[in-house]
Amino acid sequence: MTTDLKALRRTLKTRRRLLSPQEQHACAQQAVQHLLGERVFRAARNIAIYLPVRGEISPLALRHPANPRQRFYLPVLSPCRHQGLLFLRWHAGTRFRTNRYRIDEPKLQSHHLLPARQLDLVITPLLGFDAIGKRLGMGGGYYDRSFAFKLRQHSHPRPLLLGFAYAFQQVETLAHRPWDIPLDGVVTERGLKWFNHD
Repeated sequence: MTTDLKALRRTLKTRRRLLSPQEQHACAQQAVQHLLGERVFRAARNIAIYLPVRGEISPLALRHPANPRQRFYLPVLSPCRHQGLLFLRWHAGTRFRTNRYRIDEPKLQSHHLLPARQLDLVITPLLGFDAIGKRLGMGGGYYDRSFAFKLRQHSHPRPLLLGFAYAFQQVETLAHRPWDIPLDGVVTERGLKWFNHD
């Protein structure tokens, strides 16, 4: 299974790299437009997004035009390697640094931190997803650890976890592991798809 996942990750990374900048931009704009029209986005106040790297589809246009009632947060690797992600408010004065994976992230400032439980909506990057909402990430487990409380607290639907992806990143099926946190939905250039986990 480990070998299969490594091969799948390589395949999906390669396919993503083959997209031209124009194709990446067009897909991102279409996906953003699909989400901007959804009530679940308009109603959210605390929203986590990510800075795209290595061909990931970009959610950054979700911040424009800015809704003054919405606050956006970016993930930061916890200083404790075995913990998950921290979420810092992204504002005009945010300063960035490069983390150990060579990804830009905000410099840690405790007064801008928001606990993961207090987010309304989390836009997550991914390498792959399947038809029932299982997510294939980069293998670090950061999102799974950050939102593990959702497995223990079925009556607490927040935050909603929405994958942000190219449509070709959907795969036939992904194996389930006990610690995997399923997605509530996925947004691609083709639209928004919800998953039912009841």
